[in-house]
Amino acid sequence: MKPIQFSALVFLIGFQINAQSADTTWKKGGTTGLNFSQVGLKHWAGGGDNSLAFSGLLSLYANYKFEKTTWDNSLELGYGLVKQGDLGVRKSDDKIIYVGKYGRDFTGDWKYSGLLDFRSQFASGYDYSKSPKTTISKLMAPAYLTLALGADYRPSDKFSALISPITGKATFVTDKKLSDAAAFGVDSGKTVRTEFGWFINSQYKSTVMTGIDFTSKLNLFSSYQDIKHVDVNWENQLLMKVNQYVSASFATQLIFDNDVKDARSGKAEWQFKEVLSAGLLYKF
Repeated sequence: MKPIQFSALVFLIGFQINAQSADTTWKKGGTTGLNFSQVGLKHWAGGGDNSLAFSGLLSLYANYKFEKTTWDNSLELGYGLVKQGDLGVRKSDDKIIYVGKYGRDFTGDWKYSGLLDFRSQFASGYDYSKSPKTTISKLMAPAYLTLALGADYRPSDKFSALISPITGKATFVTDKKLSDAAAFGVDSGKTVRTEFGWFINSQYKSTVMTGIDFTSKLNLFSSYQDIKHVDVNWENQLLMKVNQYVSASFATQLIFDNDVKDARSGKAEWQFKEVLSAGLLYKF
């Protein structure tokens, strides 16, 4: 099956909930938001640049629970653009993330569990340090698919951790130029790289106080062929709701992947992103 066909299949699986029978128990909902900022300067003695920034997000969930079985689905879509001075329009955020996790009660707070995690982006990314700019990423270049089997520890609704000693990870690079350049650890001329190893997926959610929610997600993966290197993806978000429609958020993401080389240094580097935003947010 081609990667694009598979990603479409993953998307459809997450949304076929309306076809389920009436005797199932579902919790469905999500959030959608728009953030916008603008700075205009004219004869400003202190200096600076005009800027315009826009970002949108859509986060959906559909969680099923019936007797001893659970099935959690989440889809996160995000995209942002920024224009500063004469630099032109550049993207500031770009993500497609689907996570599906199936669980069956085993004993106490433990469940037998299986997980599917798919990640990619919508648009091309560029290295602006070179002239002309060079393309360093595209839709499905890269894309990551992780399939894991193991045990899920869930002592409360706030925390869960899936521990999997049986995990397959596939990295897709479907763009020919990026594939020929052996981008994202895929061998030159190949479109996919597969690895087998261990995986930990953990999540913590908590209401700090009324109107303030904190979420932390940590993914760890290591291939048995290269056990000394651990891929890290750690996301944190603090969401502050002013009222039903207005909110502010602060989010960070820390990534390390030994197969992803920095365009400037040529080495694997710790990647860090932080986003402080305010705007409209609707929860349903």
